[in-house]
Amino acid sequence: MEDASFPYRLGTDCSEDVVGRLAAYKASRYLVVADTTVAELYGIGLTARIDQEAGPARLLVHEVGEVNKGLATVGALAEQALEHGADRRSVVVALGGGVTGNIAGLLAALLFRGIRLVHVPTTVVAMLDSVLSLKQAVNATFGKNLVGTFHQPIEVLADTAMLRTLPEREIRSGMGEVVKNALAIRPSMLGRLGAALRPDARYDDETLRWIIAESLAAKADVTRDDKHERRAGLVLEYGHTVGHAIEHASHGQVAHGSGVAVGMTIAAEVSRLMGHTDGALVALHRELVTAAGVEPAIPASVDPARVKNWLTYDNKRGYLEHRAGHTPMVLLSAPGEVLHTGAMPLVPVPLALLDEVVDGAAARGPGADHGPAGDGAAYAAAGPLR
Repeated sequence: MEDASFPYRLGTDCSEDVVGRLAAYKASRYLVVADTTVAELYGIGLTARIDQEAGPARLLVHEVGEVNKGLATVGALAEQALEHGADRRSVVVALGGGVTGNIAGLLAALLFRGIRLVHVPTTVVAMLDSVLSLKQAVNATFGKNLVGTFHQPIEVLADTAMLRTLPEREIRSGMGEVVKNALAIRPSMLGRLGAALRPDARYDDETLRWIIAESLAAKADVTRDDKHERRAGLVLEYGHTVGHAIEHASHGQVAHGSGVAVGMTIAAEVSRLMGHTDGALVALHRELVTAAGVEPAIPASVDPARVKNWLTYDNKRGYLEHRAGHTPMVLLSAPGEVLHTGAMPLVPVPLALLDEVVDGAAARGPGADHGPAGDGAAYAAAGPLR
């Protein structure tokens, strides 16, 4: 198998090391991609230092937000990069969170059919999740991350000092992904993580480094032999079926990890109703998500009808044989115990059941009393095939 490993350097207050590592690549141009907020906080200063100490550098800025993660943004940045002299020896530096990482990643993949990419993540979600993926994708009208390709970064340079300027919303979003890693992949984290989670989103550097290191290990466990995340790596999609739908339906107002956190509680309730788990797993999901500072319910500002519409465009469609009226989901029977259909960590879920749970989550949060949704007997036949 092609080697998909690359260096990940994690530190605190290490901006000098970041510039030094970039200088080692002796690029003809350093193309620093950032959104308007990160450009002001870090982009202008970092680009100036790269220009002085490593080589010619240009800051390419895009508008903030998920709504701007599309091909139009990538195209505009590509034109700017070429205008500023980008060539095959250039390096794209993705400075920011998951949105910028995907935009810059796809830009690097497309310029000259692929140039070097370095991630300098500035959010929790980016540090422990998105920069580890080879998937570089942007959104389409019909859903999240539907247009893209695979492109491997040459290095990740993470400085937890950059997390100090994050709003609480983004910290909580990151913790949603951490909870996912613990529940779906690395249950050995649960004890310490449960004690460390803070609804006020205030974490010290030591705790953040531990959380990030554990999440890196979790992702490595399932992608070591599945670099394109098409088999075992699909477990990383836990909570994402509904999470992406919530995020898309909110026009990006719900942060990615927060959407995933709610999506996990819905997935746990679906698993219970299909007879694969019990209320204790649902309660554990809700407890951890709440401890991370995320309300385990679809926000009142998000129309559940729009959420249900986006469910039909989920990016996991096609991994299982088509089954009318169903959508594939990652489901658990217990922490770290993923349900399978054959060799795939996916289960066909009746859309009628999923819609029912989404409606319940919009009203009061999934699994609040286990009453109106029934006992799941009508749905048990749609369970895993293994």
